[in-house]
Amino acid sequence: MAKKIAILIVFCLCGVGLFANPLKTLIVNANNNPLLVSKDYQTKALKEEKKALYAGYLPKLEGGYAYQSTNNPDIFYPKRVNGPFIEASWLLFDGLKREGKFAIQNHKIKASEYYTLGVKQQIFLQIIQQYFQALSLKSKQNALLNQQNELKESITKYESLYQAGLALEDTLEAIKSQFAQNFYQLESLQLALQVSKEQLSLLSGIEDFALDDSVNIKEIPTQIPPKQRADLQAQFYYAKSLESASTQHTYLPTIALNNRYTNYQYHERNLPTLPFPISINDPKNQNIFGISISLVLFDSFATHRARESVHLQALGANLEYAYQKDSQKRERILALSALNAAKEKIQWATSMLNSASITYTYAKEKFNSQLIDYTQYLKALSSLFSAQSFYDDSRFGYEVKKAEFLYSNGENLEEFL
Repeated sequence: MAKKIAILIVFCLCGVGLFANPLKTLIVNANNNPLLVSKDYQTKALKEEKKALYAGYLPKLEGGYAYQSTNNPDIFYPKRVNGPFIEASWLLFDGLKREGKFAIQNHKIKASEYYTLGVKQQIFLQIIQQYFQALSLKSKQNALLNQQNELKESITKYESLYQAGLALEDTLEAIKSQFAQNFYQLESLQLALQVSKEQLSLLSGIEDFALDDSVNIKEIPTQIPPKQRADLQAQFYYAKSLESASTQHTYLPTIALNNRYTNYQYHERNLPTLPFPISINDPKNQNIFGISISLVLFDSFATHRARESVHLQALGANLEYAYQKDSQKRERILALSALNAAKEKIQWATSMLNSASITYTYAKEKFNSQLIDYTQYLKALSSLFSAQSFYDDSRFGYEVKKAEFLYSNGENLEEFL
């Protein structure tokens, strides 16, 4: 019994650890995104293609059955010849194309692996951006609902005052008007929140998930070294594959070995009528061994032009890689500046929220005491809503900027949750 209780406690603790961070759950489950799975299959296909390429250069053995029929048979050519055969062949040397094909395939595999990693990090970044955007929308929705509650209380109070002749009708109608406008904003926020949640479900594969505003990304060390993003490494290996492709256009010779063994059966040989008997010993089998050496002597410079074309493609890919590498460096600088600005923005938003809260508290007391009119009261209420939204946008925006900086720095976003 005690053992079962211990197992249950461990299971519950594991469950708490798993679902304590809903953003982490979304990221972990995003590893099963169909887009990522399809990229994994493409990489596996390239690996199988490499195995097939390697097997294609091993000795090949074929078996078959040959049949030959001749219309006008004679002493040398019987009417029918048939029999099974076995043929072995081996491409011994193909002008170093084999080594180049292996290098190309290895680079393609590496490029595919890094491309998949790059797509994964992009999906992780989109999930983080959508998650904190959803939190921001939810925060605005809650703030607006709180404002609606305040307005509802004011409407109830001023309806009583109006009926008692202690308040003007325009004050009551102005509060009702603001109450109605807020309903339209709530509908818009609800639609935007639904869109954001649907996008998160698409990216992560999870339909029902929580939105916890206490979730955050780890603080970034001040001296974090830059890394190369996975998509840039994919471009690097793609350029390498084009460089290796030049080996497929060469004037070196090709050497192949071939051996064919056939077991013959002869039928209906047309022998001439002679005064003396003649016997022909038909061979029962035949073995043919051959060595083939081929060399391109002249092809109107087709091989040279093909090699030059591949060289230019590789040059273009390397220049694109250099450009993307420089682009990542500059993106990192801008992302770091945006991160620092987002951090400072939180301080300003906190100060603004404190001021707006104090202003609204005094404005509400004065309005209830009829010391100020409804325009000043509604203005203070609207300022409080704006300050709350600005504070939450700043807080959640800071988390997004951390993720964007980590992505531009070539980090694995999953490790910082």
